[in-house]
Amino acid sequence: MNNKANIKNISGVEEIFFEIPPYQRLYEWNKEQIQTLLNDIKTKIDENKNKEYFIGNVVVSQKDDKYLLIDGQQRLTTLFLIGFYLSYKNPSDQPKWKEFIMQSDKLRISMPIREKEEKVLKEFAKFCKDNQNNERKNDIFLQEIKKFPQDICQNIPQALEIIVNWFEENIKENIKENIKENIKENIKENIKENIKENIKENIKENIKEFSDFIYNNVKFVFVELAQNTDLNRFFIRMNKRGKQLEKHEILKARLLSKITNKDGKTLITNKDEKTLYAHIWDICSQMDNYIFQKASDRKISELDESNKDTIDTIIKESFDKPNQDEEEREKFKSIVDFPTFLLHVYKLTFLEEKQNENNDKNFTIDKNKLLEIIKIEEKESTKTFMENLLIYRILFDYFVIKGQDDEENSYKIRRLTKNTKNNTYSISEDSNVIPELAMVQNYLRVARSGMSNNHHHWLTPFLKFLDDKIELEISCNEVKDSNKQEEFQIKIDDCNITTNFKDFLNKLNPNENIKKELIKFLENLDTALAKEQAKEVEINGKKKDLLEISNEVLSNLSNSDECIFTNTNEVKIPNLDQGTATPHYWFYRLEYYLWKYSKMEYSLENNVKLKEIKLDNKTFDYVASSFYFRNLNSIEHVQAQSKAQEWKNDKDKIDNFGNLALISSSFNSSLNNQDTQDKYLDLQKYINKDSVISLKLWLIYALSEKDQSKWTFGNAQTHKEQMLEILKKSFESS
Repeated sequence: MNNKANIKNISGVEEIFFEIPPYQRLYEWNKEQIQTLLNDIKTKIDENKNKEYFIGNVVVSQKDDKYLLIDGQQRLTTLFLIGFYLSYKNPSDQPKWKEFIMQSDKLRISMPIREKEEKVLKEFAKFCKDNQNNERKNDIFLQEIKKFPQDICQNIPQALEIIVNWFEENIKENIKENIKENIKENIKENIKENIKENIKENIKENIKEFSDFIYNNVKFVFVELAQNTDLNRFFIRMNKRGKQLEKHEILKARLLSKITNKDGKTLITNKDEKTLYAHIWDICSQMDNYIFQKASDRKISELDESNKDTIDTIIKESFDKPNQDEEEREKFKSIVDFPTFLLHVYKLTFLEEKQNENNDKNFTIDKNKLLEIIKIEEKESTKTFMENLLIYRILFDYFVIKGQDDEENSYKIRRLTKNTKNNTYSISEDSNVIPELAMVQNYLRVARSGMSNNHHHWLTPFLKFLDDKIELEISCNEVKDSNKQEEFQIKIDDCNITTNFKDFLNKLNPNENIKKELIKFLENLDTALAKEQAKEVEINGKKKDLLEISNEVLSNLSNSDECIFTNTNEVKIPNLDQGTATPHYWFYRLEYYLWKYSKMEYSLENNVKLKEIKLDNKTFDYVASSFYFRNLNSIEHVQAQSKAQEWKNDKDKIDNFGNLALISSSFNSSLNNQDTQDKYLDLQKYINKDSVISLKLWLIYALSEKDQSKWTFGNAQTHKEQMLEILKKSFESS
């Protein structure tokens, strides 16, 4: 049997019921995408309302009496949501839109793993049909949307609000000229009622015209896949051709298909168990939020509603408002994306298993090879991986930095806190619960990002170490009632997230000893990596790279209760007198330990305490307290090559590490070839505006007292020796 393709419009699918399969993403079209579709339709109507407008393909696969939406879900769902508004606003056209939205108490597009969303939309469809207000005012429609519960996918009510606001704005634009003409004609006669009636009629006519065009003229290519189609292969082929489905969504489909017994049935029912793990995947995939920030995140499974301590009770108590304000749904910036996070979890899950061709623990974390790397065949292994995904996502969110608004000084470790005024959980922008741990992670974020793939070598062993220290426990218990899902429990020290969420969050706050262990672990890990990299020896015929060293550290962690690091007392720091070719890592490492030692009684060779060095009446410890790590990409010669006098004939002197600082390219461009005292004036702008861009550069000016004549090669050499001493000290075992 071959695939079938036909051109259809809304009226052509009025007898078809669609189903969104569990592996598909949530509805996620934003304001720009929805408005673009509506604007395009409006343009077509203005050009020629009899012309057709194509919106692309809708690919389906028949399953019993329904059609699975394989591709085109976002577009078709958007038309579905527009239909709610048109059904409400245009009673004369309501029968056809009512039939498209819901027929015989069944939604035209069903969401089997999102039962709450489906229930809410059914009730809303009844409101659109049954509302008896003849004027069908927009504010009443919006008020009904505001009643949507918080624990559903918020993109749906947001989309409905965007749609009604677009119509309100654009219909007004369309009738503006008519209104002006009506006013001119009717003011002479002083008949205001005529004006109002004409405006109402104009609005109705414009909406009916729009409604008719979408229903009849908006068309798509309806592709029905042959019944023997291998959906996995189809997804991959579709993905390679630049279609909407992403690799991690293909992986989701593969893994969910594994959650079956040999007889083709799941542990309880096919629907319930897949729903459970699909939900876990969905809440873990949203990397730009904190997990459990929304009440629906905590509803991992259905519980006995007769129990007053169910998750439903928590939702009711914590989210009594139908919709939270936009600022309470803030977005954050994760240091890794979801496909990369999946690879970290895969590596951690199967670390202790023997290597084979399908499971090589030494694989490179490369999200472009996600489908080639992650291959799991057994049901239990799949479930273990999915459960670990949840565990490591919890640890990741509450112990790894996240940024905000793309500002580099916003990367912090945050916690959800309860607002006692309105009983909601949110995250304070200024919260930074473990600032020292956040600082070492910010250092690693810029110094060891993992090249262009940005996968962070340090993250895998750190998550493993966290898992050993925090001891999250996840269990999945069978429920005798086959109509219920499994009860999925997440515990720390017998504190269950479903029964006491506040205490669960408190358990995620480690004591001071564990905080120190986490910081020291990352420092030691970075030191071990740096030491191995700095060696000029070859092992097994090749130099060790970061991946190989990281894998060794992971192996040590999996075979021992404690982290095993090599002796770091002796280290060979490579030649750093390379000018602009000096590896950036060594600047970042120096900046971290300058910051760290600014809090201690560290003294330079002349017994001057580092923290007490002054410049413009500001001590070094004061300046260091506001320092933060940035992604820097330009090495500055403090004494410029073109300005050097006693230096200029000796390139090695100009490229001396003591004469170098790592700064931003924009800052470097502003400095040009200025003298050191002129450069200092520019440096002051950065200090006064925000914080010093380089602690090393600040010390250079403190050492030279801002006077170019005092910034000699001898001073640069002294500064280099002082900085190398700090680097050497940073390698001492801890």
